[in-house]
Amino acid sequence: MAKDRPEPKAAELLGDWRAAERDTVAAKAAQTVAELALRAAAAAEEAATETEKAATIALEASKSAQRAATNAKKAALQASEAALLLAAGAEGDKVRANHALAKAEEGEKAARERFHEAEGKGFLKNKG
Repeated sequence: MAKDRPEPKAAELLGDWRAAERDTVAAKAAQTVAELALRAAAAAEEAATETEKAATIALEASKSAQRAATNAKKAALQASEAALLLAAGAEGDKVRANHALAKAEEGEKAARERFHEAEGKGFLKNKG
């Protein structure tokens, strides 16, 4: 009976498992960072909206401050647009982080199953 592929050694299987675990930890960290970035973007957007409201009130309160208020309103609008872009990017980062986490967890599960399968077989001795 010819073998297409030699049975992996315990050290190889364990190494694969450990590498998959490290990938999972990294993916979880990336997911956390993406969630924090999304929250920060939402807070920035809210702050920008409040700044825009304040600029509008200042415009109505004083004609002498009209130029300054108009500039503040423009700056707030730009900040709001930037916050929206940041939020969209953070949402994409979160989706990618979730995907990376799922792949890492699948890899970890497969490596763990290969290790336990080989362990159950008594780690068949490989030559080489």
